[in-house]
Amino acid sequence: MDIHEDPEVSKAEKVTRFGCGALLGFIFGLYIVVKYSFDSIGCTVAVIIAAICTCGYLALKYGDEFWYSIFDRGR
Repeated sequence: MDIHEDPEVSKAEKVTRFGCGALLGFIFGLYIVVKYSFDSIGCTVAVIIAAICTCGYLALKYGDEFWYSIFDRGR
């Protein structure tokens, strides 16, 4: 076992990480849809679902590093 290995993440924390990332993805997906004003409802839904899944997965996988990379960009 490596000393620098992160401890196993609990199920509740995994759900929280994915949920918060998915919320960010939903907001980001809406931003993309409004900015580029897609005509097709199918394309709109696909963009929002892709953003939700992507942000949720990244938040789940990287945890705090994901959030620091987003919000500490100006430093």
